[in-house]
Amino acid sequence: MKTLQLDADAWDITLDAAGNIAVASDKKAILQDVCSAARTWLGEALYDTGQGVPYDTDILQSNIDISFYASEVEDAALAVPGVAAATCHLANPTKERQLQGAIVITFTDGSTDYVQF
Repeated sequence: MKTLQLDADAWDITLDAAGNIAVASDKKAILQDVCSAARTWLGEALYDTGQGVPYDTDILQSNIDISFYASEVEDAALAVPGVAAATCHLANPTKERQLQGAIVITFTDGSTDYVQF
């Protein structure tokens, strides 16, 4: 599996050392795709409007329990090919109302890794 590699800070495509568009592969690509899935708003992906997290309909327009958000992120991560299991661990929101946390991924080969957001 391959995907365009994104800069972790700007979340935009980046160049490799040779000046070409950087590409991520294997587990690095899966981890990045999990992060992208968690950032995708439900209905945002025109090719599959069923993908994404219901930010505008359920999360931002209501006073939900934070575990609901974690569950939605886990569901989005499980939709990424190569992911067998996902667990979202959230920290308390910051003063700026930002959530931070990590998603622990079990790959289909049984190995694990995590990404922070």
